[in-house]
Amino acid sequence: MQRTGTNRRSIIWGVLPIILLVVFVLIDQITKSYCKNLYENHGWTKTTFIDGFFYFYYTENTGAAFSFLSGVSWGQYFFTALTVVALVLFFIFYIYVCRKNYRWLKIAMAFILAGTIGNFIDRLAYNYVVDFISWVFGSYHFPVFNMADVFITVGVIMFVAHYLFIDKDAVFRSKHGKKDDCNN
Repeated sequence: MQRTGTNRRSIIWGVLPIILLVVFVLIDQITKSYCKNLYENHGWTKTTFIDGFFYFYYTENTGAAFSFLSGVSWGQYFFTALTVVALVLFFIFYIYVCRKNYRWLKIAMAFILAGTIGNFIDRLAYNYVVDFISWVFGSYHFPVFNMADVFITVGVIMFVAHYLFIDKDAVFRSKHGKKDDCNN
């Protein structure tokens, strides 16, 4: 009987990251498509949610994070190639994570892969990435971003947290008296 419960948990933790990845890519693509449709068909560029703090602001980012290299003609080719290499490396690392059965890292990788795939889809389809979330903090305007960027950020934070606090060899993990729970 106990074996069945263990098998179910194993199956759930094997399938959950894949389900999350698909759901996150869909969320990213649906939100971008909605904003792009509003822009192209209704001339929408900006909506205020919290004045002076939070806006939806449609932009087409031909560069990378924070529009890095956005004015460079070869930039799209560079970022497309870089994304392909990154996706291959992420998938290889994901296989490693699955073999080690690091649950926390599986979820982190689902976030990172979903964000990377979401922005990659935009690059292939439009030669730019649709960004639409805008934060303002006083006089500072944070660069406009999208849900894929949120997913990548959350995944990277989880990834770093794993290696700082959760992994059995973590930097800030007490080595005394704690059982190995990096699979939890």
